[in-house]
Formats: sequence, C-alpha cells, structure tokens
Amino acid sequence: MGLIVVVDAWCTCMDIDATASKTTSPQVYRVISDLCLACYSTEVLALLLLFGLEVLRRAARRARVLIVFCGWGEKIFAALAPDSELGFRIAVLRAGRLVRIFRLMRLLKRIRPLRELHKLVMMMATCLRTLVWSFILLCVVMTVWAMLMVELIYPALQEMIEKQEFVSCDEECQRAMSSVMDANLLLFKTVIAGDSWGEIAVPVIQRHPATAIIFVGSQLTLVFGVLNLIVAVVVDTFADARQNDVQNLAEEMEDEIEYDRKSLGKLFERIDKDGSGQLTLQEMIEGARNDPGFQSRLRVMDIDEHDLQQLFQMIDEDGSGTIEVAEFIGPLSRWAHDSKTAPRFIKYNMIQTMHLQEDLYELSVDCFNQLALRIDDLASQVQGVKVHHPLQQEPRLQAIPKGVLLFSFVLPWHWGCF
Repeated sequence: MGLIVVVDAWCTCMDIDATASKTTSPQVYRVISDLCLACYSTEVLALLLLFGLEVLRRAARRARVLIVFCGWGEKIFAALAPDSELGFRIAVLRAGRLVRIFRLMRLLKRIRPLRELHKLVMMMATCLRTLVWSFILLCVVMTVWAMLMVELIYPALQEMIEKQEFVSCDEECQRAMSSVMDANLLLFKTVIAGDSWGEIAVPVIQRHPATAIIFVGSQLTLVFGVLNLIVAVVVDTFADARQNDVQNLAEEMEDEIEYDRKSLGKLFERIDKDGSGQLTLQEMIEGARNDPGFQSRLRVMDIDEHDLQQLFQMIDEDGSGTIEVAEFIGPLSRWAHDSKTAPRFIKYNMIQTMHLQEDLYELSVDCFNQLALRIDDLASQVQGVKVHHPLQQEPRLQAIPKGVLLFSFVLPWHWGCF
C-alpha cells in the first residue's frame, strides 16, 4: 500500500501539471491513477465488510473513506464537464490522496535507518496544535509593532518621500506602512522571512534615529523572543508527548531489545571460535580480550576481566560448564536494558526486611522479658522450698549448676514464643 501511495502521488503531480499547462497528460498516468483509486476503494470496502460502521470511529479510517469519495467525485465531475474550468478545480481534490502518504510512518518505524525521519514526522503531527497557537501569538506581537509603525513611522516616511529624500522608494515602499495589514506584511517579509530588512529601515533610521527603537525592538522581540520561544515550546511539547505515549515507548523498547538480541547472536558467533554452538570460559575470556564489541558491552556493564569467571557462572544456569546461545543472549540483553524498576523493587524488599527484623527484635524482647519473669517466679518458688525443707532440698539444689537450670527453662520457652 505504501508503494501504491507513492506511485499515485507521482501520477497526481504529473496530471495536475498537465492540467495547469492546458495540455493532456499521458494516458498511462491516468490509468495508473485510476488503478490506485480502485485499490483504495477495495480497501475501504473490505474494511466496511469486516468491521461495519465501527470503521468510522477512527479518524484515520474516516480520512480514507473521505479521500475515496473525493476521488470518485472528481471522476464524475470530469465526465460530466470535461472541457470546463471546473475540471481543474475538481482535479485539485485528487491532491488529497497525498494525505495517505502518512501511512508510510508505520514503515518508517520498522526500518531502523529511517527512525530519524519517523521522529520528524511524529514531531510535526504532535506539535501541530502548538504551532497553530504559536502562529497566533506571533501575529498578535507583529500587530502591536505594526500599529506603532503606522502611528509613528509612517508620517516620517511620507515626509521623506515628499522631500525626495527616499530615492529608491517605489509604490510598494510607499504603501508599506499605510495600514496595519501592510505593516504586518512588511514585518513578516523583513523580520520573519529576512527579505531586504534594510531597504526601508536603514534610510528611515538614518533620517530619524528615534525610529530605531521600533525597528530594532520588533527585530529583537520577534526573532530572539517569539521565534526562539516557539522552538523551545515545540521541543518541550514533543518531549512531553513522547514521554506520555506509553504504547510507542513500549514498541520502541521491544524493537531495541530485538535488535540487541540479534547483535548478541552475532557476537556469540564471533566469540565461538570452534563453531560448536557453546562457549567455554576460556573462549569468553579470549573474546573479552580480542573482540571490540564484547569489550564495549562489558565496559558498559562495568565488568572487567577478573569478573568473567563469576559472570560465566551466573550465565551458566544449568551448571554444564558451557554456555549456549540462549543462555548467552538472555541475561546479557536483560542486564543491559534493566530499567529503574529493579532498584525500586530492591529498595522495597530491603525496607520490608528491615520492618520484619524490627518485628522479630520486638518479639524477642517480649519473649525474654516473659522468660525473665518466669525465672524470677521460679527462683522465688525454689527459695520457698528451701525454707520449708532445708535438710532435704539444699544438697540437691547445690548440685545443679545455675547455667543448666537456666538453659532447661530458657530453651523450651524460647521455642514456645517463636
């Protein structure tokens, strides 16, 4: 479909040029253009048959339907009035097919060398509303300066023309500041477009130096103020839109990961000198010493030659002593594209572990406090037994060590608390 759009655009340009020059375009261009219109119509009919009127809910598909109707409308009007001037006006509708060229953005996204072109197109589409408001702001600022020019500079310009002090002033120069609209056109031509700024400004400033405030002020305000501000706002708008476009970011991330996996596959083939499909530790060390691509990847991952053995053991999950392609590609690709989410998970787990440790410490303190109370209670009971039976109990108590007695009560109570 992208090829059809390009061919149709070329044929449309040839046909419009021929119509404008009041000649007949070659028959082959018209046939190709009709075939392209038939392809567009077939696509629209297929969408309507498959999805029904649900197709019209998306703006892009509504544009396709509108372009097809405009194409057939142009054919009908051309058949009804082939020799009238209306034919040329209707032929301009065919230029609407060029809108379909934006469908090539999908192709630009998939082809890696054309990523920059895709970003330019996306930036233009995203910042269209910002550009409209920027143009309105520019017109407001220019109108303010134009009003000042009509009020203050136009009388001085008329005086110079009457005294013939303005030699090179033609009719366009004389009406340059005769109205606010003409002054706006003058500012747009000289300041925005940069066309002959000094043709009127320099002679007037030389004759009336005070007018430099308006001429130079408009130059500084529009060029260094509004235009630079527009560029900054457009870039900022595109950056915000790109950051909030989660779907495109996810697709770009998937494409980057897929491209990186292919690069790792080629890197594995270069390191695997014997072509066995498996890497040994020695082959990995040799690859880290001799292969520039592998050296750069290890440098980015902050891994030096002393860490290669540990890296090999981490990658070799099955412990076979060799690394296969899947084992090599998976961890290296994942570690190189780790996001900021992994440190957040680690931080969360550390905080949860600290909370659990605090709870265990408080529980241990409570258990040992209860154990101390029981030991004190037991000691008071033993002391009472010694008072009531001094002759029988005292030798047995002296025979039992205090550490054994404490351990005999601490261990059962400790396991009971936990």
